[in-house]
Amino acid sequence: MTTLTEGMHEGEFIGELAMGIGFHVDAITLKSGENLDAGSVLGAAQTGTPTVTAGAAVSGSGGTVGNGAIGTWTGDAGAMEGTWTLVFTAESTDAGKFEVRRPDGTLDGVGTVAVAYNGGINGTLADGSNDWKEDDYIPVVVVYDGDDTALVFEEYDPANTNGSQVVAGILMKNTDATGGATATTALVRGPGVVNKNDLGWFSGATAAQKAEGIEQLLKLGIKAA
Repeated sequence: MTTLTEGMHEGEFIGELAMGIGFHVDAITLKSGENLDAGSVLGAAQTGTPTVTAGAAVSGSGGTVGNGAIGTWTGDAGAMEGTWTLVFTAESTDAGKFEVRRPDGTLDGVGTVAVAYNGGINGTLADGSNDWKEDDYIPVVVVYDGDDTALVFEEYDPANTNGSQVVAGILMKNTDATGGATATTALVRGPGVVNKNDLGWFSGATAAQKAEGIEQLLKLGIKAA
């Protein structure tokens, strides 16, 4: 006898308690290349080009701060929104080293003074009459226009760096976007209750990563039980 396996129906993961207390389902765009089942935990990435503003340098030691030119910085589409930080790790005339830290504290890359840095954000620092000193830092603010239509959803993965490393919702129905970005729907905030056993996670997700994802869902007002 042939065994038939029935897939997840639209919204089947939603618990009974959620149905009566105002959960929020929004129209979303699933990223091209994704093919996900209902119940998949999603993150969201910005697709537009951000506005990037570099602030004044700050001394990490409380002494004299380097005074080289900071220049104009730009951001790649999908660069994480928030305050990035350029942190100097080694002082050297015209060749100091700095780390580029994303808003969540993770490392984007390592740059060298007077050499163009190309990562999630991009720009060139120059030395001045005062060299950049270890622990000097420069805040760089990345912002988008706030238009939700600039968001594209994909499978949540804490290893991502484009914003989808943060949980943004749960896919409502099976959606195949392998042929291109596809309109669909997602549960994006509560209050509501979902069946944690019906949630779908990225391949290789550990118990700890799933627990962290469930904690992030709770911040959206979605309880997984």
